[in-house]
Amino acid sequence: MPYLDEEIAKIEKQRRQELREKKESKSHNQNLKEKPVMEQAPCPQEILEGVRSGVLLVEGVEVIFEKTSIMQTGISMMLPQDFVQTLEDSEHLVYSNEKLEMNLILQWVKPIRAMSMGEFKEIMKQQFQSIELAMNWMEDGDITPCDFQTKYCVFSSSVANGHIFNYQAFIEKDDHQLIFNVNGNLNRWSHWKPVVTGMLSSMEVTVS
Repeated sequence: MPYLDEEIAKIEKQRRQELREKKESKSHNQNLKEKPVMEQAPCPQEILEGVRSGVLLVEGVEVIFEKTSIMQTGISMMLPQDFVQTLEDSEHLVYSNEKLEMNLILQWVKPIRAMSMGEFKEIMKQQFQSIELAMNWMEDGDITPCDFQTKYCVFSSSVANGHIFNYQAFIEKDDHQLIFNVNGNLNRWSHWKPVVTGMLSSMEVTVS
């Protein structure tokens, strides 16, 4: 009976539609439970202001920053207090945070010659190739705003238990260069990228 077949087809189609709508509604509600509405991420200016004011929420945790004089460079910047100093001499300053598995390394050097970012990129690629490790160049550019001419680069590399990011900034002051390096688990990079930029933007000439 064609008519009955058509009616059965309509009912079946309607039943499938209702089941699909219920499934989509359930999935949507589940997503809302698992992924609550997130607050809008702060803009770079708000992060810089947070770093300079001394307190900022990073990965849901309050991080306290303190103005720190960097060796004998004549430069000061806001650094996170929960990074413990593990080394300091006239040319090196090292901080670590075991909980975050992150390191902050500063080195004061007098370059033999100026090097472009392109040259540095090629040198790093060659070094990683020589030890047969993968390296991915992520980005490079200039830090703004900043009181010093500062270029930066970011690349990731593989380690035994995953991937890490390496952030390096080159801060020019007179005939010396302050090399600023932060490294840690690659999963933390998106959270800490604007924070590191804020730290560099907080640099000032130390008043004697």
